Amino acid sequence: MNSKTVKFLYSLAISSVYLVHLIYALTIVVGFILIWIGYFAQWDWVKNFTFRMIHLVMIGIVAVESLFNIECPLTWLQEKLMSLDRLKHGNIPFIAGIVDKILYYKFPLWVFNTVYIVFGVLVLATWFLIPPK
Repeated sequence: MNSKTVKFLYSLAISSVYLVHLIYALTIVVGFILIWIGYFAQWDWVKNFTFRMIHLVMIGIVAVESLFNIECPLTWLQEKLMSLDRLKHGNIPFIAGIVDKILYYKFPLWVFNTVYIVFGVLVLATWFLIPPK
């Protein structure tokens, strides 16, 4: 393979992982919001057991990682792909760059860990306040 093809494949891989990461985060946040809106709007689907269990497990993984200071596997993979591609932050692929601005902020790690754990507790509390069927 020539270097342009390799560069394209790395960019595609990096952008794909960033998009999966964004979708994962949005599923957790938007899911939580929709559960509460749906409760008041009396939408039956927000009490779907499978949806609620997947949602709880997703934030549970994030909260446990935060509690034990475990790096997110998606973040690790993003960084590994970036380093394998020898990209500097300024040369991040376009889509990955957009997602990076949405997902990452310059706060200390403890701020993120606290937010993830508190959000996990809120989702767990919602499980009991608005129980699934």
